Amino acid sequence: MTQRRRPHLMVIFLPFAFTAIGLVVWLGLRGKDDPGEAQAHADFERITTALEAYRAEHHALPEEGDLSFLVPKYLPAEPTDFWGHPYVYASDGQRPFLQSLGQDGQRGGNGPDQDHTNHDGHLGRALIGPSQASGSSSPGR
Repeated sequence: MTQRRRPHLMVIFLPFAFTAIGLVVWLGLRGKDDPGEAQAHADFERITTALEAYRAEHHALPEEGDLSFLVPKYLPAEPTDFWGHPYVYASDGQRPFLQSLGQDGQRGGNGPDQDHTNHDGHLGRALIGPSQASGSSSPGR
């Protein structure tokens, strides 16, 4: 009777190791070649602050359109992304969705053409909810 050989531990371990290393490298390099990413997220913070002030005064946000409704009272000019494209804006009346369509100005893409939103997981604060807008302040603000 022949004895079955078990696969060597390295045969099992190496594919996982290479996958993990590849994932770390990919995550580390992702977005490094996108000069508009930092500006978009800084602008999202500034626009969100203006939207909070608008909502405090009007008790709701417009559903969609451009951001000209914030000019000149809440922002000095309508904001544009790194490439000069206006930001895409939509809202459910309480929470905004802001988007930069990247260098090409089209939905989707990679590298500099990648879209960025205020909900894509990058650092930043979300627009406060309606229950917090009525005067109670959150810690650290």
